[in-house]
Amino acid sequence: MNIKICGICRKEDLLSCENAGADLIGFINIKRSERLVEIPEINYLTSSMKDKNKAVLVIEPENMADAIKRIEKTGLKNIQLHSLSADEISKLKKYYQSARETDEGRNSDNNQLPLRVIRALGLSTEIGTQKVKEIQDFARVCDCFLFDYQIRGKTGGTGKQISLKIAIEAAKIAKHTNPDLIIFLAGGMDKKRIKENFEILEEFFDYVDVNSKVEDEPGVKNTAKINELIKIKTYDRA
Repeated sequence: MNIKICGICRKEDLLSCENAGADLIGFINIKRSERLVEIPEINYLTSSMKDKNKAVLVIEPENMADAIKRIEKTGLKNIQLHSLSADEISKLKKYYQSARETDEGRNSDNNQLPLRVIRALGLSTEIGTQKVKEIQDFARVCDCFLFDYQIRGKTGGTGKQISLKIAIEAAKIAKHTNPDLIIFLAGGMDKKRIKENFEILEEFFDYVDVNSKVEDEPGVKNTAKINELIKIKTYDRA
């Protein structure tokens, strides 16, 4: 069981996540979010990380150029997108692949990882024909999916849980399209839900994504809750 903790705004919370053993740590640069962190602050926070490859930049860019600008300003290569079409993501990945190949051709000593795109996809109470096509289209071009609860067309930050039946159905569609896809489950995830459904979550999802359920208030994490959450990874279910 891999755990991503998202919505980090403070250095002390970043340290709590690192010390507890979070697998990925998310920084949200989306204006509508209560946990908005501006680019300079993200750079300040990630500069002190023990392993910067665990950092995830969460953005909702207006277009590909906007995405590139934010990626370049932070230097992060794990990118969680809450916008852009499948075609735009394909072009974005090709842009960075071409840049890496050019650097390698010049004998560059740049050892940065390739761009890894996590596309957030909203789920609610059913998966219709249009949603199936959306999942399939994005699965062909993305490295990872993050399923979150969707309200009025917006995905993320709702704190609402997706029914496991719906989430598993979506995961199966995605994996059938792209068996190499890494799948995250978000949406009000907490210690209780993870412990009670550990085996089935581990079977269908590579990561759980937790945010509000380890907070005292938006953007203020609780170290004790983080530590208890991470302990689930080694929880004895016998």
